[in-house]
Amino acid sequence: MQRSKSFLCLKSGLLLLCVLFLPWSAFASTLPSVGFYYGSGPAPEAFHDFNWVVVNPGSQRLPADFDKNQQVFAYVSIGEATPGDAHYQNLPDSCVMGTNPNWGGKIINLAHADCRSYLLNQVINPIWQQGYHAFFMDTLDSFKLVDTSPAAQKQQEAGLVQLIKAIKTEHPDVQLIANRGFSVLPEIHQDLVGVVAESLFKQWDQGTRSYTSVPESEQRALIPELKKVQGYGLPAIVIDYMSPKLNRQGWWEDAQKIQSLGFVPYVTDSGLTAVGAGLREPMPRHVLIMYNSSDPKQYSSAFANGAMPLEYLGYIPSFHRLSEPLPAKPRAGEYAGIILWSDGDPVKDVAGISHWLNEAKAQGIPILLIGDFQDALDDKTYMDLGMNKPTSHEVGSLSIASQNKNMSYEMPITANPRDFLQITAPSDSRIWLTLKSSTGDNEDAAAITPWGGYVLSPYILTTLPNKDNRWLVNPFQLYREAFRLPEMPVPDTTTESGRRLFMAHTDGDGFISRAQFPPYHIAGEVYMHRILEKYKLPFTGSVIVGDLLPGNRGLYPALAPLGSKVAQEVFRLPYVEIGSHMWSHPFDWPAIEAGKDYPGINLPVPGYKFSPYMEAVGAAKWIDKHLAPPDKKVVIDQWSGDCEPDAQVVGLAYSAGLMNINGGESTISKKNPSITAVPPIGIFRGKWLQVFAPDANEDYFTNQWHGPYWGFENVIQTFEMTNKPRRLKPIDIYTHWYSATKLASISALDKVYQWVLTQSITPIYVADYGHIANNFFTIHLAREGKGFWIGGAEALRELRMPTGLGTPEIANSQGIAGYNSSPNGNIYVHMDGSSSVYLALGQSPKPFPYIISANAPIAAFTPENRGFTAKLKGYVPVQVQMGNVQNCRASLNGQTTAIPVSGQLQSTAHDVTLHVSCSQ
Repeated sequence: MQRSKSFLCLKSGLLLLCVLFLPWSAFASTLPSVGFYYGSGPAPEAFHDFNWVVVNPGSQRLPADFDKNQQVFAYVSIGEATPGDAHYQNLPDSCVMGTNPNWGGKIINLAHADCRSYLLNQVINPIWQQGYHAFFMDTLDSFKLVDTSPAAQKQQEAGLVQLIKAIKTEHPDVQLIANRGFSVLPEIHQDLVGVVAESLFKQWDQGTRSYTSVPESEQRALIPELKKVQGYGLPAIVIDYMSPKLNRQGWWEDAQKIQSLGFVPYVTDSGLTAVGAGLREPMPRHVLIMYNSSDPKQYSSAFANGAMPLEYLGYIPSFHRLSEPLPAKPRAGEYAGIILWSDGDPVKDVAGISHWLNEAKAQGIPILLIGDFQDALDDKTYMDLGMNKPTSHEVGSLSIASQNKNMSYEMPITANPRDFLQITAPSDSRIWLTLKSSTGDNEDAAAITPWGGYVLSPYILTTLPNKDNRWLVNPFQLYREAFRLPEMPVPDTTTESGRRLFMAHTDGDGFISRAQFPPYHIAGEVYMHRILEKYKLPFTGSVIVGDLLPGNRGLYPALAPLGSKVAQEVFRLPYVEIGSHMWSHPFDWPAIEAGKDYPGINLPVPGYKFSPYMEAVGAAKWIDKHLAPPDKKVVIDQWSGDCEPDAQVVGLAYSAGLMNINGGESTISKKNPSITAVPPIGIFRGKWLQVFAPDANEDYFTNQWHGPYWGFENVIQTFEMTNKPRRLKPIDIYTHWYSATKLASISALDKVYQWVLTQSITPIYVADYGHIANNFFTIHLAREGKGFWIGGAEALRELRMPTGLGTPEIANSQGIAGYNSSPNGNIYVHMDGSSSVYLALGQSPKPFPYIISANAPIAAFTPENRGFTAKLKGYVPVQVQMGNVQNCRASLNGQTTAIPVSGQLQSTAHDVTLHVSCSQ
């Protein structure tokens, strides 16, 4: 199924033929997914998942704010004035026929030419001038509330037809959707691109302000009218209304019921402010973490410990400090969950936070309370949550009465009487930890509740005497169960083409330091000969400009000429990518950015005064001019020192087209075997992502370069422990040039490379990883049919999914090249970089050839009648493993080759066009 042609039938006016001659699965792909947002403020990000979006027009919801491939329709009320809308404030009294008793709108007399002229010139045209060139026309039938005689209704219908014709005459390219208006469809259908009808199965009763089921008699009456719409070659769009329940429970099922009749569904709340369910149901990926730590974000427990497990599960942690103004009211489907993470600092706006969380709960958004939250919420909120406010009591002793398997995760829990809080979990909760005092009082310290869950301090994390941390609760399972996370494909930053990502990068420190063994070359030269030229794997190397500036401008005038010569040689190597390690290597970024100046804050480059621009951009330009070969430029900034640049500096890098890396760094090892030592993907500085290095460099393993100098070989422990039981990070050999100054350290580095060669890897450059990391936060995911739609996955091209979702159906997917089993029981699914991907899933799909794994990114994949064509663009000679290729033949870059029983092919080229054709 070629979904790239999904609108051919619609655009060419042949939808009716599509209905008649295509099976439903194919017919569904010809229909637009439609979403409606009538709220104020910017539309939630998930509305970018729909092909058509209907919005309440306004400066924060202009068409330019949406994707260029989306059609944005402005809501306009045709049959009655919208209360409070300035467009109708000068509506002449002569145009008012009456009032809608439920909504309060003034009903407009469409039979009068002056009233039609007002609608065109005072309502439609001003909105057109804002940039909206498509309209959803509501309240077309409002006149029926006051004009009940057949003759009067005929006059109103004639006026409605004339109005629509006038709009098309004024704006020939306008696209129009009508809400009902069935009686005039014979006259206006050719002017429309779709017709909406509200309330097929579920409805909102404005009079009683309640959600109800639509009587079967009304359902039977509406369905034939919708079929008539289809008979005109138009999509019939149905809006059903349901109450917000936990995670929009039941919305997708109702949407599928509507879809099974051939109609385009959209299920939402009564105010049409929720992220609804349609042909696509956007999967919310953001989790809002409200935290009250006074520490900088990166040092708060909420970020340092809480973010990585969420990212592993496929979710985006968004942080909001409680000392800041509260965010806008949350909307159903906007967040996968909300965390209140209290580190014990006083919460000032208890009433505001309590009210905000109650609103979130009312929208069906799961809530997780973590830490010392007992004084963060008011008594009424605890009552609404079905629990008492945790209260402190003095107890003589405390024991563990019961604990779930997800407690005592990384070390056993110890009950401390000083921490006792009397609390009883809400009814229908699954209690994870209960403590009993000597007086018979209970503390339900952790529970999964009907509205989410909670874990009280000190049963989340504990700090050891050496300052290492340990999880006391399994965070992966806590998030999964508290938020009722659905099974879904997860964008994965660790893997590509079914193999673990591998990269290597070196910071500029020590480039011109002398090796302490013969022939005593500078470190850059030793590293080049003993590592780079030996392994010929993708590598990103950086230098510090201050080290190589000539004459009295630089730190090392005597060595700068030699250092520059060696740097030029290194950067000419075809497998080396060029990075910048700044101009003066700031060690304390927050201090130097604040204007402080003291010895050791950065390298004392002669005559240089700190400049954010020179560090982030100027250094890269100097390297381009003096060290880079003509066909290369610096592509990445490698942060120095404490790796804490501010938003200005990181933004300067992005604005100059530079990727960035460093900071974070995974240090998990046998010495510290905790996932608290595995950081998130990165940290946002303002709107800019600072990408963390996946793994620690040799400084950590050599005690800050005090020895043992062979210690970097222990990074293999990190690589192994971030692969099982969960693959949390790619492999990153991260070093400084000075690792080449000692035999022990260069031998350890060699050992690490030898270990890497035994692994199943896809080598990439660090800048590639930077783009993958950024892409994690921008990918959109939605249910669609029996599979999933993935939008915007262009740099990140791998999904990880549980086997329970089924098996990819390659022939019925688009942009899916294959799949591979992970070492941890999941399936890795390979995308081809298309901006719109569809993953079809089945329990026993018909065998079809596919790519099991490859050591190169997959740049394109096209299923064909009995095979496929794929393009792979890598950095080493391509290896590819295929499945279901019995009775198949292949060609690599036009050269026919036999496919061995193993299904594995090898090419000497880095870029390969692979064509597979099968006889059956």
